[in-house]
Amino acid sequence: MTLLTPYCFSFRLIVNEHTKISALGYFVLFLSLIMLVTDKSKAQDTKYIHSLTTSEDGGLLVEDFEGDSVGQLPYNWFEQRGVNRPYNYPEDIKKDYYYRIADEQSPNGIINQFLRFDGIKAKHLNFPLHKVKNLNLNETPVLSWKWRIWDIPAGADEGNNKVNDTAASVYVVFKVKRMALVKEVPQSIRYTWSSSLPIGTEMSTFFGHQKIIVVGTGQPSNLDGEWMAFSRNLKEDYERLFGEKMPATPLAILLLSDGDSTNDGAKADYDDIGFYPIGYH
Repeated sequence: MTLLTPYCFSFRLIVNEHTKISALGYFVLFLSLIMLVTDKSKAQDTKYIHSLTTSEDGGLLVEDFEGDSVGQLPYNWFEQRGVNRPYNYPEDIKKDYYYRIADEQSPNGIINQFLRFDGIKAKHLNFPLHKVKNLNLNETPVLSWKWRIWDIPAGADEGNNKVNDTAASVYVVFKVKRMALVKEVPQSIRYTWSSSLPIGTEMSTFFGHQKIIVVGTGQPSNLDGEWMAFSRNLKEDYERLFGEKMPATPLAILLLSDGDSTNDGAKADYDDIGFYPIGYH
């Protein structure tokens, strides 16, 4: 997995038999293209979230999906690298993403929107945080979110690459480390709902730079629409798992549900993701 990878681009110049372009002309054209790409890159910088909404209890809301359109991909979430929005993809590419905004009505009539994954193919969603100015994990180190697990990929095991599927995962990516001179590996903690591993299981992947913590397991018995709330102290988890001081600003939050290794579907809902001070509950 690579995050925040710079754009690569190519172009083809079509010249008919009546067109003559000097070496200087090619040079000017090349500079113009560079300026165009640079300007585009600067313009795209504004697409990232620069500030998170502050709650009454001092927390910072990352996402509650209330501003999104039902039946669509969530607007503020990017593909795995954090460069492009799947929301803007053509429909024939969007169909490879099995996440969609859904809604429900509570008994008191309040409409709640949330994100649902219902499918097999693995695709990460990335919420970039590297531009957020008001996020400091030393002040709000508690990651909070809600899951509702409907179906798990049968036989999946996050510790076995042959069947490494998950009903639901929330990652926090803290930084990218370079390995073997050229390979970039994200340093992250992944909280997962496992099909088979016991709650509390911890393991490492990606040369030890991704830590996995199982916070839920098995097929839930509460298939009556009950949401399950989770919270983790990132500072405690990070410093215990990596043995170093936690960066104050993470790069991104990623979501992943999948069943492609087991070829068995997963269905899970996500909602109310945020960072909070210790003791906010």
